[in-house]
Amino acid sequence: MSNQEQEQFEQRKLSNIVSAILMANDINTPENIDKLTNHLNKTASSEEFEQFEKVAFELSITTTSTPKLMFLHDNDIINAYINVIKNPDKFRSNVDRKKYFQSLVSPNKEEVTEPTKPDVITHASEDKQPGNVEPEIIEECPVNEPPYFEPGRYPDIPNDVYHSSNGISSSMLKDARISLMYYNLRHVSKIILRENKRCFDLGSAFHTLTMEPEKFSTEFSVRPEIPEGAFTNTDSMTKWIDDYNAGLPQPRSTDELKAIIEAHNATLPAPLPLSGSVEEIGGLYADLPDEFRKIPESDKHTAAAMKACIKEFNATLPEPLKTSGSRDFLLNQIYSINPDLWGEETSKPEPLKKSGKKEEIAASIKAINPDAVFEDDLISAWRGDETKIQVETIDFQTAKDMRDAVMNHPEASALINHPNRVSEVSYYGVDDDTGLETRVRPDIEIQLNDNHRIGFDLKSVSLGRFKQDAITSMIRREILNRDYHISAGMYSDIAQLDQFYWIFVNSDPHYHWVAIVEASPELLELGRLEYKKTLRDINNSMNTGVWPAPVTETLTINLTDFETRKLEELQLEEA
Repeated sequence: MSNQEQEQFEQRKLSNIVSAILMANDINTPENIDKLTNHLNKTASSEEFEQFEKVAFELSITTTSTPKLMFLHDNDIINAYINVIKNPDKFRSNVDRKKYFQSLVSPNKEEVTEPTKPDVITHASEDKQPGNVEPEIIEECPVNEPPYFEPGRYPDIPNDVYHSSNGISSSMLKDARISLMYYNLRHVSKIILRENKRCFDLGSAFHTLTMEPEKFSTEFSVRPEIPEGAFTNTDSMTKWIDDYNAGLPQPRSTDELKAIIEAHNATLPAPLPLSGSVEEIGGLYADLPDEFRKIPESDKHTAAAMKACIKEFNATLPEPLKTSGSRDFLLNQIYSINPDLWGEETSKPEPLKKSGKKEEIAASIKAINPDAVFEDDLISAWRGDETKIQVETIDFQTAKDMRDAVMNHPEASALINHPNRVSEVSYYGVDDDTGLETRVRPDIEIQLNDNHRIGFDLKSVSLGRFKQDAITSMIRREILNRDYHISAGMYSDIAQLDQFYWIFVNSDPHYHWVAIVEASPELLELGRLEYKKTLRDINNSMNTGVWPAPVTETLTINLTDFETRKLEELQLEEA
């Protein structure tokens, strides 16, 4: 179920609960609907509605564990809620309410699970699967409904469907062992959000690469290799620009353009001088074309009058082109005398600039070479893909080395490659003591014969700095501290496994040893009793609405033996 669908489911559930509470108490008004909704959503607080918090919580919990109730029309759901609210003695526990809700769902309603109900496996002898059997067909869940599965064995449920489906998993139990308060915030009210699974996890990458390598490329994205010739930095870009510019037809320099203009100017007729004696001016005037000799013969030919005629003649001569200014200005001067030369020069591509920001230089290269590959672009696209988990090259190599260590280990590889091995099979059950739905998903199960089936979990561990004599005790501590034994006990019960093992692989770089560890009967029994107790604790909190914090009473901090001896030494010194 998508986040949007889950949100719609929660909104519909809350709306029905609010309506039922208000109708059961004869206070169903638009104003009260808004007030109670905001109060339960914790967007506003109203003392008058605090009395309804417990019943709202109980209805929400039971509805979540009975999702098929949402197949009913809203009016039917509200009436069911009202019946529960008005008969508290009849519906004291979550189990009572759940049985009632289940009885309201017609058997003819569309089921969330597959058309044929799977057989519930009670012992390995009843599971005749030879290995990777064909999965049962699982219909898509109706829109806005969380996936729901009846007790049984399901070989091929997608990972995201499994994690959003009904039932308490071993991971959820571990959260309850942190504290019931944490469990409530994490899995009931969902105030504490699920961890971001888009962040890299070496154990997850190693697990997928080893167990389901065909899924690795769809779930993970390894940092791309930078191809030869790609632009990796500013230096590589400026070097390319230098080579590109060197191959361009070289434009004429400013001096060359000036020389062309000066050569043209040299061909132009020079203006007649306006200085000199009256006789010299008279000679120049006499050489003027007839149309410029405008002084009547009868008039006196003064120097001033003749200069005026010469000046008028000079004005008709072509002006020399200017030889100072920018290159573009000089080219514009040349256009008037040699358009072809101007066209040749202006059509030459300009050299690329090497100065500016890195992004600007890259953009200029892309304009010339659209197929250019830039490391920054590759890495940016890789990091921008939020659909997959990003894996750095060094981490990918570590995950592959760990996978190779397993495959090169005689016993471990025999288990991983066993012909009867199946992976990620999901099991759903109901706890006998509490009636709570449960689910498990062992990494590996192998049917050795008709009467014996074993389960495995693949685990990464970092114990590279410990002496070999301490490895056994460190693995024991790892199992107990991380509650692996609780998962093993739960797997063995619900999946009906006859033995359970772990394959531990050390994750320290270049030091990838493998240890196969069997869960002893005593360890499995401890895990079984602890998960059973935790289920009882969860059930009690669901029924009472009380989710204790990890610290519920005043603490007294005593001294350790070492600190006691230190205290005694200091007291003796002071005495």
